[in-house]
Amino acid sequence: MDIISGVAGIVGSIVGIIGIVFQCWGCTSMYRTYIEDLEGNLNTLEESMKELSGVMEEVRTQVVREDGEGRGQASEVGGWLGTVEALDNEVSEIVRVGRQLLEENGLCSGFPNNSWTRYRQSKAAEAKERTVDKELGRGRIFKDVDNRPGDLKLKSSLEALEGKRKELDNVFEDAMERIRRDEAWHSKRTKEVGEWLKRVENLKEEVGEILEEGTQEMGGGDPQSHRNCPSCKRLSERAKEKTTALEGELAKYRAFNTYTYKPDDPPMVEQPLEPPVGLDSSFEEVWTWVQDESVRRIGLYGMGGVGKTTLLKKIHNKFLGIQHDYDVVAWIVVSQPTNPEKIQEHIWEKLHLPESRWNDIIETERPGHILKIMKEKNFLIFLDDIWEEIDLSNLGIPSRNHQRKSKIIFTTRLKEVCGSMQAERTKKVDCLPPNKALNLFREKVGEQTWTAHDEIPNLAEALIKECKYLPLSLITIGAAMASRRDPDEWRKAIEILKKLPSDFADIEKKVLSVLELSYKYLPNETHKKCFLYCSIFPEDHVYRMDDLIDLWIGEGLLNECNGIHEERDRGIEIARCLIRVCLLEEVDMSIEKRFKMHDVVRAMALWVASEHGKKKRPLCQEKQRSFEPTEFVKWTDVERISLWEVDQKLEKLPDTFATFSSLSTLIIRDTKVETFPNGFFSAMLSLTVLDVSCNKFLIELPGDIGVLGNLRYLDLRRTMIRELPAELENLTKLVFLLLHRYCRVPDRLISSLLSLRVFSWEPWETTPHIDGGEEQKVIEKLNHCCNTKLIQDVCLRLDFTVAVEELLMKCPHLQRCLRELRLRWCKGWMSLIIPKPSLRTMEHLKYLQVSRCEFTEITMGKEEYGWHGETGRSDGLGSLPLPSYPEISHLESQDCFRRLERIIIEDCDKLREVTVLIYHAPCLTYLRISCCESLRELIAGDVEDSHVGKILSSLIYLHLGALPNLESICRRALSLPSLELLQVVKCQQLKKLPLKSSSSAHARRQFFKIRGQWEWWDGLQWDDPETKRLFFRNFISGF
Repeated sequence: MDIISGVAGIVGSIVGIIGIVFQCWGCTSMYRTYIEDLEGNLNTLEESMKELSGVMEEVRTQVVREDGEGRGQASEVGGWLGTVEALDNEVSEIVRVGRQLLEENGLCSGFPNNSWTRYRQSKAAEAKERTVDKELGRGRIFKDVDNRPGDLKLKSSLEALEGKRKELDNVFEDAMERIRRDEAWHSKRTKEVGEWLKRVENLKEEVGEILEEGTQEMGGGDPQSHRNCPSCKRLSERAKEKTTALEGELAKYRAFNTYTYKPDDPPMVEQPLEPPVGLDSSFEEVWTWVQDESVRRIGLYGMGGVGKTTLLKKIHNKFLGIQHDYDVVAWIVVSQPTNPEKIQEHIWEKLHLPESRWNDIIETERPGHILKIMKEKNFLIFLDDIWEEIDLSNLGIPSRNHQRKSKIIFTTRLKEVCGSMQAERTKKVDCLPPNKALNLFREKVGEQTWTAHDEIPNLAEALIKECKYLPLSLITIGAAMASRRDPDEWRKAIEILKKLPSDFADIEKKVLSVLELSYKYLPNETHKKCFLYCSIFPEDHVYRMDDLIDLWIGEGLLNECNGIHEERDRGIEIARCLIRVCLLEEVDMSIEKRFKMHDVVRAMALWVASEHGKKKRPLCQEKQRSFEPTEFVKWTDVERISLWEVDQKLEKLPDTFATFSSLSTLIIRDTKVETFPNGFFSAMLSLTVLDVSCNKFLIELPGDIGVLGNLRYLDLRRTMIRELPAELENLTKLVFLLLHRYCRVPDRLISSLLSLRVFSWEPWETTPHIDGGEEQKVIEKLNHCCNTKLIQDVCLRLDFTVAVEELLMKCPHLQRCLRELRLRWCKGWMSLIIPKPSLRTMEHLKYLQVSRCEFTEITMGKEEYGWHGETGRSDGLGSLPLPSYPEISHLESQDCFRRLERIIIEDCDKLREVTVLIYHAPCLTYLRISCCESLRELIAGDVEDSHVGKILSSLIYLHLGALPNLESICRRALSLPSLELLQVVKCQQLKKLPLKSSSSAHARRQFFKIRGQWEWWDGLQWDDPETKRLFFRNFISGF
């Protein structure tokens, strides 16, 4: 217990001692801090004194300069300089002693043996540093106090400002170069950098104004008068402020670590696209336009499923791998119905404008907000699947005159949209060539299936042909066949595609429904009905425009029009519309006015006509050697039947038929049918169109054809029918009666057909001639019917001069209705003189053919007569003098032959010139002259300057063949702005073409071609070598 008490006492004593020690240490801790900080305080003092010495030298230099200028130093400055010099000595002494103390050794219990001395020296250094700092502040004031004259101050300030500006210009350009490089790869500048660039641009502008003012201030007036003027002082102060501001921006520039960043929403996002097949040539052509900055709008058009969107995606994605300077890039799918607000909203988002503002701003003000931003941008816009013109200016998109870089590329099915959208370049995207189609199909089928059996590649080619090389069909059918490795399955697929394509797997959903959109958005029901009517023709059928329109009219599809001519014009408009929307394809529209329907489009039309397979579609059978006539009984509920090139004679047709109550059109062409049994037509009382043309074995019609009370169209051309049944007179609704010349026209037939509007009496080379008297009778009957305004459209071939004379002299009403006129074998007359009134009356004449006639000239007469010969008139009236040939300058008249488009002259050995026809046909597009040995000039005589531009201005096709004495087309050079093909065959004396160097723009037209033999081309004479060189690129050798 005592021990414990003793230990406790000792511990208490130790704790007390420790407490005293800590109390003493607390009292001395501040001394320890000074002791430990001696070296630091000495260093600080030295640095401060060094800075003060620098300021002292600057002030001293300034004082010396002022003394040199005769201005003594201020006493305050002089006193300060003396104080600093003394202070410098004091500081040096404190530092010297302090350094010496630091070098002394010796430590005791953690304290140096000179602790007290160090404490005092450290405290002295700290106090002296405060004194130095005070004098440093005074020195800065003295340094800034510039007592120089105002002009010198200004000069110095401007020089300093100019130096800083140059320095900032350099770093600004460096920064911009780096930013441009990064932005080309779709990065965006940081907010801080963007704001810095704007500030610097503003500063540079302000600095420029100050420097300009300074130049004016320093250069004007008496130097002595403004040495200390207030304006110099103010401008100098402004320069100093801007110099400081520039220094600040330079410091901020040096602090930048990054200039740009990759945004979460990049300007372009890759469009999903499988590697396209067969588009390389189209892509290369369009890409050259894309790279051309002068081309601002590009239109890609073509039928559905042909690859327009694929091509557009390939162009879009190409930009992802290259540097470009477009600020805004937008991909917008338009489709139907067009929604301008949707397009506008997409652009709004691309401009990163807040969604709240879109909702707050009224619709009419949005374009202005978008336009304000877009005008400052380079933009690239892709518009996919346009169906109508889009007014981009109403959306806020700048016009094509936009000062910045811009380009709009779009796809459409409608060629006319390319025009309404003002596309400077257009590209029709066609189906693939066979080899590329094979590659695409093979890729979709897959190599395992392709190589599974030796027959599959050959069967695949048959499938590809059924697809008609349409990419969408190739992809769909190729994918469907990918797992089918049995050749029998491939044969079955081919059979299905031939007979009923809509039954093939996925065809309806992936192909036909896509193509149907083009049908759905036709302007109206009339266009739709006319389109569907085209599907009754065989695959690859080439339509002649006039023939198809006649069928449309006969079917009653154009009944809303007033008169046959208005219906025909309406039909032409519809046909061209179907071509523009790519539901029909041009074959040679410009020359022959022919077109066709793609097989897959035809499959779509048949599918739509059958109400998507819910009812029987129109029947069309072609080259069906296995066709059995008894199969007619299976077709009683179809609306249209079309049979082509079947071998059977149809002699096994049943004697009785079920009723074809819905049948409106029956076309039987190019068969071996010889006749139809009685009762055949009695089962078709709803029939409106009957076309049995081109059946060269058909010799008669049954009498029951007279029961077709609804028949509007009857075509018997190119058959062997010679006599028409009397029952035809009962066809009171018949509008079209189309016959060949071998078929005799009963006396009462034409007048009894009360609805007849179109009559055709055309040649067929295999039929024998009729006599001139019968021709004359037909002319008289037709003229009477035209006078009563029943018949409005007539096509004739006349072989006898008496009938031609009747037509030209006595039948003005028939002349007015003529659409086609063929003159053949007209002999015994030297000149064909067309009375001037007849030229004006034949206002609907479109086609004129003169062949194997003995005329020496075709001219215009002022008298009302038409024919005379070398020995007098055949009617015994004696010879009549030839009228004087009018001057060429008075021939041209827009009132004559206003619609004449085609002229064919052949085998007229005595014909010397055709000037009158050419002058009076301002709309002539097709001119073919061949085998006329005496022809020397197409256009005889000189042509006045005022008429040169009008002659043959609409001509598209000119063929000159076997004209051994032809020396000139025209003595003057012609513009020929529409000419696409000039074809010259066996015209050895034709040494000069009506072309000259000023026609070089014409030579550069893409479609203009000159075709002939090399020997003829080499012998041509030209105004100069350059003209020949220009037109050589248009020359094609051979035929």
